[in-house]
Amino acid sequence: MILSILIPTVIGRNNEFNKLVNELRRQINVANAQEVVEIKWISDNKELTIGEKREKLYLEASGEYSWQIDDDDSIHFKSIEFILEALESKPDCVGFKELCIFDGKKVMSSNFSNKYNKWEPNKDGFDHVRTIFTKSVVKTELARKAGVPHIRFNEDEQFAINLKPLLQTEVYIDEFIYHYIYSSKENSNIKYGIENG
Repeated sequence: MILSILIPTVIGRNNEFNKLVNELRRQINVANAQEVVEIKWISDNKELTIGEKREKLYLEASGEYSWQIDDDDSIHFKSIEFILEALESKPDCVGFKELCIFDGKKVMSSNFSNKYNKWEPNKDGFDHVRTIFTKSVVKTELARKAGVPHIRFNEDEQFAINLKPLLQTEVYIDEFIYHYIYSSKENSNIKYGIENG
């Protein structure tokens, strides 16, 4: 297995989850990649922290590489094809760009790459830059070594800090592979399981 696509999800976001999984399955079929790409997920009612879920998914992944996608986000229509091509040279990680869509109107951009030393705003023409983290494609064994803190918020940046010293090689895809979709209708404390809805 080359790639494990890992989705932490929660009860109540079935529509978003199903839409994402259907798109992933479509791309896997188009790329004829059924034997080399798997989709795994963990669903609960926020009993586990997002950090625990992410760590469990990395531990359960069968692929040499792992890619975590949040259940309410989306991806470029040729993501799987681009990523499998990038993995042919066996890098430690794959970087790419992210489109951020706020309430279906405001659009911003991020860049994920190992060339960065830390997370920063307003750099290289992007609203945000990120070191490699959960939304990036990374060797599963390195993700497991880094470990994800069992916290409800900011686990991805903490994971990125742990992961950075383990990474040496990167293939960069100059496309908006990840689409972050934000809705202000959802209360952040409820979304992250800090308080009950």
